[in-house]
Amino acid sequence: MAPTPEFCGIAPDGMGALATSLRGAADRLTAFSREFEGRLRQNGIDTPALREIREIAHWGGLQVSMLRRRIELINALGAGAPELGGTAGTTSTAAGGQGLVRLPDELKDFDRAQELVKLYNEALLVSHHGDPQARRAHSYAEEVAELAGNPQAAAAFFVLLSPKVRDGLPNLIANTGSKTAKQDLAAFGKALGAALRAPALVPAFAKVRDDLVRPADNKPAAWNRLALLKAANAPSSVRSAAARTLVLDDFAKNPRQDWRAGGPAETKKYGLPTDLVAMGLEVLDGDGAAVRDAFSKMGGAGVTLSQADKMKLFLDHAKRAGTGDEVAGAFGRALEAGTEATTEKAGQHSQEAAAFAFDAIRTAAAFGTDLPIPAKDSMGVIAQSYVHEVVSGGRFDRAADRVSSMSPPEHWKSLPGVTPAFYLSPEDTSQFTKTFVGEDKASNAFNSAVARFRHDTLLSTARLDARSDDNHFRDISMMFGDFSSIAFRATVDVLGEKDAIADLARDFTKNTAGLMLGGVAFVQPAADMGWELAQAYIFSSASDLWADSFKTQVEAVTEERIDLVKRMKYEMASLLHGGGYPASEPPEELVSTATGVLKTYDEFVAEAKREAAGDKKWEQVLQKKLDVYENWMDSNEKLDSKIENSSRVQTSDLAENLLKARSRE
Repeated sequence: MAPTPEFCGIAPDGMGALATSLRGAADRLTAFSREFEGRLRQNGIDTPALREIREIAHWGGLQVSMLRRRIELINALGAGAPELGGTAGTTSTAAGGQGLVRLPDELKDFDRAQELVKLYNEALLVSHHGDPQARRAHSYAEEVAELAGNPQAAAAFFVLLSPKVRDGLPNLIANTGSKTAKQDLAAFGKALGAALRAPALVPAFAKVRDDLVRPADNKPAAWNRLALLKAANAPSSVRSAAARTLVLDDFAKNPRQDWRAGGPAETKKYGLPTDLVAMGLEVLDGDGAAVRDAFSKMGGAGVTLSQADKMKLFLDHAKRAGTGDEVAGAFGRALEAGTEATTEKAGQHSQEAAAFAFDAIRTAAAFGTDLPIPAKDSMGVIAQSYVHEVVSGGRFDRAADRVSSMSPPEHWKSLPGVTPAFYLSPEDTSQFTKTFVGEDKASNAFNSAVARFRHDTLLSTARLDARSDDNHFRDISMMFGDFSSIAFRATVDVLGEKDAIADLARDFTKNTAGLMLGGVAFVQPAADMGWELAQAYIFSSASDLWADSFKTQVEAVTEERIDLVKRMKYEMASLLHGGGYPASEPPEELVSTATGVLKTYDEFVAEAKREAAGDKKWEQVLQKKLDVYENWMDSNEKLDSKIENSSRVQTSDLAENLLKARSRE
């Protein structure tokens, strides 16, 4: 029968009385049949009816055994319920059943859970090791996983499982020599996770839940329990409480300990860290609410460290300990989760996530280039998600002397389409950028996010200025110019000038080549190209190696001269025209038939190469096309002035120079 919301209860005492009565009746029937069968046989009378009576008595005996097992099960699962003298659960008198223990109405799975528990408590994990034993343990582990389909039966399994076996599962499974240890632990975790997330209908499971978040006797025991909880994908409250009580509270109070806890067999089989601190962070990974709760409460009332100071403890430990890479990697992933970097949209972060990100970014910025390498990719993920905050953190047009804060600085001017949840100082912006510069995956993802952000905000402010020219387009251009200048200096500081230029030349060439496909310009490559242009401009004005490095490398691949000025002007013209900024109709040959907007510089180059014939070089064909473009811009004075201004402010190295000046003060 399918589970129902109606009350379903069993009275253990009543069932016991029934079993006793049935036992007595079965015994009496058995005695009666034996007595009369003997008398009747003496008189030659057949006794089929008495044989039926004996079969009834035998059936009754079997039912008594079943009832006794069921009573034992019910008493075990009902431990803690007020009906059995405990303190947990709900009284049954309101449901009309004095002395009834409320349980789900499907008990077949409970019986199977009881059978599996007997196997694991008495044989599979505690008696023998070796391949046959490991294979048996694996086969039954799959049945444990199936209990997740009935979370209350899964809860019953862990109620009946020996606490010693439960807390040592990762170690016990690994010690069988199992080749499927990771899958087997995941099976137990699946059942435990289902039980932890389900409504608490099995009263005794409350004690199991409490036991999971109690301090362990030693570090290896804590490691084993955390490994099980990680496999369980436990609810946020359980993750946070377990991580704190098993390691993080103690870590906050006394971080300078030897935190190695996982044995070599377990860590290798499960792919988990040896370090207990890293293990605590692993349990929090992927659950932003659990991360934020654990960081806010770790150490308890006796620890007065700020959240940022607590974060610093992990990075200090990562730099100091031999297991530092494990800690740094887990720490970075925990920060990703706590900031909701992969679950919330940029510019639309929740207050809780943003406050956590504010501390995370400032903490990482304090380490700058010294941030442990395994955490760097995570900083790139956070930067990508908090692109509004990072890019606007480079602004020098307003509140240039500000310190990082959650509230807007005095005299700050908000810009359309830019919605930071907090406000970084230029120094923190620069230092945070240095944490992931040079990490290809992180840098590329961040640059792509900046490129899209730049393209979208410039286009939207072009539309605003088309309706009422409040110079929003110029202001946005200035913001990206400031950030580009700061990003340039951070890149050079980390990679050195030569390598920084080589990276930019490689990206510039890649984006130029990827801009055209079948004659159609795609928005994301075009957006990427625009951001690369802004960065290239800064390099060209601030780098002594520019001409001999960037231009040589790019021209060697593209066979084109690098005309940054024209590229930038044409990009600004395309964005303004696409946003409807007032201007005369451009000549037909300037507009792409595929996109309906002004052609990009690279589209003109592609056309020129296709059209060049005979003695006419493609560069000559290109120049004629660009002359038409220049004449159209010159004929629209207001548009031309806006293009010129926005191009200049995006290529200024003012922010870099101001930042250097402030660092010398």
